[in-house]
Amino acid sequence: MMTLLKRRLRDSVLWFGFAFIVTVLGVFLAIVQPGGSGSLASIELPDGSAYRVGQRCNWSVEPYTVSFNMRSSNGEWGWCYIDHQANRWRDVTLSYDATADVVTVLEQGNWKAALNRKRGTFAIGDGRPKREVNAPQIPISQAQFAAK
Repeated sequence: MMTLLKRRLRDSVLWFGFAFIVTVLGVFLAIVQPGGSGSLASIELPDGSAYRVGQRCNWSVEPYTVSFNMRSSNGEWGWCYIDHQANRWRDVTLSYDATADVVTVLEQGNWKAALNRKRGTFAIGDGRPKREVNAPQIPISQAQFAAK
């Protein structure tokens, strides 16, 4: 009788452990939604400058890193940070306001970042600017993501 009880207890613990692992894996995959690395949006301006937003899956509890690549009209590429703890971005658009000379990044219609070309600054935030830095933050040899 005792062995049967021990066996049932052991089996219950094993099934609980298996269900827990499957649940944790399912939640992780639902949040990370792997496979979304690459270019999300790009825009080229008449002066020859180019701008791109890309994301890279981190395969961790910080699901995606989102970055902004820029190429000035003289051909030099630069990189700016947007987010390293982002969920998978979708529906990303880049727009250019010629009057203000600003390239804006929207994700699902929400303001995420902007490059002020006149001032040479890049601002990030969620809905509004929260931090502004000189742009580019890091010179790079080429864009990290192909144009979309």
